[in-house]
Amino acid sequence: MANKTIPKVNQEKQSILSQALANMDRPQPTPLGVFKLARTNWLEGRRISIGDLAREVGVSRVTLYRWVGSREGLIEEILWSFAKPTFENAISATPGSGMEHIVGVHRNFMTALADFEPLRRYVNDNPIVAIRLQTSKDPKSCHNRIIDLAAEHMEAQAAKGFIKLPAPAKKLCEMMVHANGALLYSAIIGGHTAAAIDQACAINSMLLMGKLPDEPGPTVKRRRS
Repeated sequence: MANKTIPKVNQEKQSILSQALANMDRPQPTPLGVFKLARTNWLEGRRISIGDLAREVGVSRVTLYRWVGSREGLIEEILWSFAKPTFENAISATPGSGMEHIVGVHRNFMTALADFEPLRRYVNDNPIVAIRLQTSKDPKSCHNRIIDLAAEHMEAQAAKGFIKLPAPAKKLCEMMVHANGALLYSAIIGGHTAAAIDQACAINSMLLMGKLPDEPGPTVKRRRS
């Protein structure tokens, strides 16, 4: 029987199969795998680069951009992966209820962030980017997701009757998280984080009370008769 030429289509199929078989032992790149790699790089203080990640996992830059959206979007997801469990742990670790509990949660959250060396290093190395992320208007940003998480916690305290809120929880948390973040990031860059956290907690208490705390009036000296 005469040998039949294998059609070109079949040759291409065999070529693709051969490539796949040759790389069976190598994990195939996935969006989650890219995120885990980027997260490890961030923890180790390495710069997040879309080009470097694409080369390392073996996909094109176009594919990687389609997976992660943007470099800053990827960094936002990395930050959120630490911020969410840290805030939830702060809720669990803070005793009490009402205003004292809410302020305590934010204190514990800020303290944990201030003690997190990878975040301290990132803010110091990228102060302009850190501020831009802190003031992002994107509802999916780490900053705005923290606001939503804080508002859920505050609403739960109000629903249980532990506190009467002077304004909607979302509005209060927007102001609290903005103030907390600005003070904390500035303190990380300039030092004195403990004092900044104390100042942030004082602001949080004022916002939850809906007024400035009472201050002692001026002392009036009476004349002796």
